Amino acid sequence: MNFAAVMLAVLAICALLAIAVVVLFFLGLRRLWRRTGPDQVVRRRLILAFGLLAIVAPYVASKIAERNHVLSRVPEPLEVAEIEYRLEELFGVGFMPGDNETGFVVYRLTEDSADWARKQGSRLGDRLPGAKGVWRATPVEDRSDEATVSLWHHYDDRPQMMDAERPERHLASLEEYLEKYGFSIPIEKGRTDEANKAIQSGGSFYSYGKGGSVTVVDPARGKVYFAYAG
Repeated sequence: MNFAAVMLAVLAICALLAIAVVVLFFLGLRRLWRRTGPDQVVRRRLILAFGLLAIVAPYVASKIAERNHVLSRVPEPLEVAEIEYRLEELFGVGFMPGDNETGFVVYRLTEDSADWARKQGSRLGDRLPGAKGVWRATPVEDRSDEATVSLWHHYDDRPQMMDAERPERHLASLEEYLEKYGFSIPIEKGRTDEANKAIQSGGSFYSYGKGGSVTVVDPARGKVYFAYAG
């Protein structure tokens, strides 16, 4: 039995167990409801409240966990005021060979964080978490070796694979970075303009992370850009 089949079996068992727990919970509430009389208003309201809570709580918890996960991508000590833009798509089911995830997120920093980042100047890379040299100053090194070329100009030798035609020698862009595995996403027009300016000129810092991600801290605009394709 291969890995995919095992994972599907495990997921199916977990789903069945979850359904069984939910069914038993609501059967219990139903039994309690039937044991209460019409005059027991407070008790019936409590039963209804528990039922509604059981329905709403998982959704709310998942949204909170999702937001915390998205915010955790911003390096400390920077703080986020708002998620300006977010588009993340999964191609596949998430664990099968050949599956791909692609995403682009724009965070606007709080005024204090943006001001702090600007005051660090060229030392900002040393103030952000990670080993020395993890954070590199822009513009990005996109042609220093084969590894960087494959990250930023993956299809230079196969232009037919790209969504848009580009000159033979061109600057690095997040659109091209996100296309490196052939899974492009419909990012709203103009959303990557500031990010591209940040990686193509000096004054910002970038770092590669897990899952084919790159994080760009842009002090001048008070923003952080997170992109991944993996």
